[in-house]
Amino acid sequence: MVLRRNDSEKPAPQGVESMALAGLSVAGLVDLDRSWKRCEDRYHFDRGAKARVSSLTTYEMSEQRQPFDENLATIRNELEFVHSTLQAANFCASFSDMAGIILHYQTDSNADSSLDVERPGTIWAEGMAGTNGVGTCVIEKRPTMVVGRNHFFSEFAALSCIAAPVLSAEADMIGVLNVTTANPDVTRETFSMIAGLAIKTAERLSNQFFLNRFRSDTIMKVGGGDQTILLALDREQRIIGANHGARICYGWSDGNSRERDLWSIFERSPNIIDGFASSGSLTGLRRLDNHAVCDATILHPQGRATGLQRTRSVGPSARFTKPAVVARSKPDALSIEECLGPDPKMQAAARLLRRVSGSSLPVLLLGETGSGKDTLAKVLHNESERREKPFVAFNCAAVPESLIDSELFGYGVGAFTGAKREGNLGRLQQADGGTLFLDEIGDMPLSLQTRLLRVLESGEVSPLGSAKTEHIDINIIAATNNDVRKAVAEGRFRQDLYYRLAGVVVELQPLRERTDLEEIACRLLSAESKAPPAKLSNGAVEALMRHNWPGNLRELKFVLQRAQWVCEGGLITAGDLALFDAASENDAPVDMLPAPGESLQRAERKVIIETLALYGSDVTRAAQALDMSRATLYRKIKQHGLGSQKIIN
Repeated sequence: MVLRRNDSEKPAPQGVESMALAGLSVAGLVDLDRSWKRCEDRYHFDRGAKARVSSLTTYEMSEQRQPFDENLATIRNELEFVHSTLQAANFCASFSDMAGIILHYQTDSNADSSLDVERPGTIWAEGMAGTNGVGTCVIEKRPTMVVGRNHFFSEFAALSCIAAPVLSAEADMIGVLNVTTANPDVTRETFSMIAGLAIKTAERLSNQFFLNRFRSDTIMKVGGGDQTILLALDREQRIIGANHGARICYGWSDGNSRERDLWSIFERSPNIIDGFASSGSLTGLRRLDNHAVCDATILHPQGRATGLQRTRSVGPSARFTKPAVVARSKPDALSIEECLGPDPKMQAAARLLRRVSGSSLPVLLLGETGSGKDTLAKVLHNESERREKPFVAFNCAAVPESLIDSELFGYGVGAFTGAKREGNLGRLQQADGGTLFLDEIGDMPLSLQTRLLRVLESGEVSPLGSAKTEHIDINIIAATNNDVRKAVAEGRFRQDLYYRLAGVVVELQPLRERTDLEEIACRLLSAESKAPPAKLSNGAVEALMRHNWPGNLRELKFVLQRAQWVCEGGLITAGDLALFDAASENDAPVDMLPAPGESLQRAERKVIIETLALYGSDVTRAAQALDMSRATLYRKIKQHGLGSQKIIN
């Protein structure tokens, strides 16, 4: 990941590197030559000496944090977000003030011991710790990337960090958001992506400080620019505050935004005035200086807004979001929050996914069979900017190992005996511009993991038997019900591929651990249009709560579907659910209970039998209902010894 140099060499000229950071060029980063020169000429540091990183006392820390008390929840919210996003790659996250003192810090117990030098109260001013992310960012007031030996002091050569300025509501720099890792396996491409995320997180934190400062005033978010543009307005529509993005867009500096009338910037018309007052949204705003047309979102005090609204479940700090009505692939598509349900842990996952929406970070979904990983993957695609592009699903466990190569990567003309004459596009090429969902990624053979990693790193795919290389642009969502971390430790799954896929890791709770089971059941009943309408009796609800649900949501869906057909008078009883094992297993001695794997296999067999019976042994319809391929269903039919049943192809 890092450029290894002799200790006497100068830092690599980061300012001229070509990689992109989430739409930001590395040319915007600090040139570390200036910092090294200060270390040598101003501070008279010896690179081989030990840095003077000292710490504050508990009382001093309390005093130092006091100016940020009002925004404490906001800071913690963002640190938790960025850390949860990056913890798979062993990153920690921190917030420091302009003295270079780490005030708040987020890590976990498994963090590399090399990160112990970064802890709350430590002082990372450049004049004490040499060239480093926090201290150099404070002086340069620009995003700062310090990789490995680019740190001035050799003792910090194991660390790599990216720091970005955090601004006050008045657009003055008041702190630094920093992420650091000691993980040597993080690739340069991954680190550049993380740098972009850190910079965007610092920008969002700055905007939340602005929203907190003007929470009692009307906020206007203007669209159409690369940066978020926020204006605070009084009752007479005078501008009383402007964030950094607004000041850049309108050419303001040093408070020139204060007490400026909104209509000295935009063309005023009766329609615009009416829209401002009644609908909460403005369309067709025209600037007076360059006649550019844009739209805006209005958020009134006390959270009152019509037409457009704040993001749901964003934690303690306010955040703007897209319009409530978003174009999706299907008109009745679920939102992320609706898909995950009201369970607190699932809503925490929804908040995380909502924050990274549009970031192009890969998502890894973990969960038991039937927990809804494939449904969530489709929802994430439908809520993304790629919603009009292809969503291509590929089940790594459903295709024989000998065919995965050609199915995933495609093949050229005459690649092998029996191949299509014109060749075949692989799933990677089919998903170009859209989303590739790699289901059961934990079952992918090691040999193909290497090839997949190469494609994801380079963005180029070479079909089997073809000398031609094609560039692709895809977003990756992967899922598995395996313990992929254990597989990495045992050498069954490549560690570098795991890091490449685990941009955001979300674990879906098994149904038996969720607090919203009854709500989920009611929603599934109301969504089933083909079966007669029905409601759950109190006894049926109790039976649902007692059951262990080894098949999770998939099992629940078909238990309810069957009950809707067999119940009388539209009321589902416990007997209609046919969950006879629920009571008997709960009352059985411990040594008589089936092992978890045995229970899961038995439940899966039961669901397959019932689904085949429901659809008259029609495998095609049953596979569609079970949301799996025909090949997978045939394999499970054979696995469970159901081949003697009359099957319709």
